Amino acid sequence: MTTTPQQRTAPAVQAARPHPQAITSLVLGVAGLTLTAGITSPFAWWKGQQALAAIKDAPDQYRGRALAQIGRVLGILGTVLLVVWLVLGFATDVLPVDVGQVFKTALNQALGPNAIVYALAAIGLNIHFGYTGLLNFGQAGFMAVGAYGLAVSVVILETPFWLGIVAALVAPVVLALVLGFPTLRLRADYLAIATIATAEILRLAFGSVELKDAFGGSNGLTGYASAYQDLNPYGGPLDLGFVEFSQRDLWSVTVGWTLVGLSLLLVWGLMRSPWGRVLRSIREDEDAVRSLGKNVFAYKMQALILGGVFGGLAGLFLALKQASVVPADYSTNITFFAYTALLIGGAARVLGPLAGAVIFWFLIAGLGSFFGQATSGPDPLMPTFIMDDTQASLVRFIVTGLGLMLLMIFRPQGIFGDRREIAIDGR
Repeated sequence: MTTTPQQRTAPAVQAARPHPQAITSLVLGVAGLTLTAGITSPFAWWKGQQALAAIKDAPDQYRGRALAQIGRVLGILGTVLLVVWLVLGFATDVLPVDVGQVFKTALNQALGPNAIVYALAAIGLNIHFGYTGLLNFGQAGFMAVGAYGLAVSVVILETPFWLGIVAALVAPVVLALVLGFPTLRLRADYLAIATIATAEILRLAFGSVELKDAFGGSNGLTGYASAYQDLNPYGGPLDLGFVEFSQRDLWSVTVGWTLVGLSLLLVWGLMRSPWGRVLRSIREDEDAVRSLGKNVFAYKMQALILGGVFGGLAGLFLALKQASVVPADYSTNITFFAYTALLIGGAARVLGPLAGAVIFWFLIAGLGSFFGQATSGPDPLMPTFIMDDTQASLVRFIVTGLGLMLLMIFRPQGIFGDRREIAIDGR
């Protein structure tokens, strides 16, 4: 009996019922953060790992993989919070340090506006470096043009606030086009050199005396954020005991995390599309992609523009949060800190920038508060010949750097990353 072409056509893959272990992981993860004070979180982590291993290559289990990923992430977060809670309970009676205040400071920063800025910047770097393989060392430059696009439009050009928002998002597109045309056809290191140099040139130009009338010089620009603050619906501060935000910061946190969530959804959708798969292929072997008839330069340019827009969005949010734009806020340090957040969370993972930014600021703020208390007071925990209070703010970066080195040695893909994403031969 012969078969017709219609009979030989493979049916479309139908979504199967999610794997039971994936559902179990999600339920345990939610319970760990809401009902059981983290007790079920390690089991959620474990069940999520088991589910992902069981449905690794099943084409009909994409819903199960999503549930297992969410359950695993919730399990990891709950486990970390459980460990921190146990350590705090022990350390409060042992160390001459207000450990509760250390934890509160760390959590405020991990959930606050600074973490949002770095999450948005790292999302852009994830598109550049994680998915496409572009070395952009000038994300601070994209952030600066986004911030100054708003400030100059509203303060100097006296345009409406919403047109300033549009200008802040258009400016990174222009910068990406200027950088991309001469460099994207060359080797990757040329883009790295061009971006870091351009970011420094922009920072110096924005702060120069000659251009003070246009950009405000080293003092920057203010007076553009009143329309943003007028939209604040909150009538007072938020104090939950373990986290506290002022009325102004609460509004910024609400807007910021909404932007982060929408950005992650956009990236998730794009990277599951054919366009996103081409970007991953370019990262692995752009010559092979070119041999298939794809315009590699056009795809690189699109990725550079999109990641730059997220950088501009980070700068825009920073400008709104601070209600001032100062050139010193856009030094190269912010680019490398954003890369640190990306590497901690995991490159080429949708949730990597979010997790990395939260963990980075939790560590930086927590260590800063701990060392600050340990080196101050009449009977400091650390003698002055080891460390004084002026050095405490620097030691936190040293400790964080050592932790990042260990992470790159033992888990180079980051906390939530996939080793296959960074393997040269795909193994």
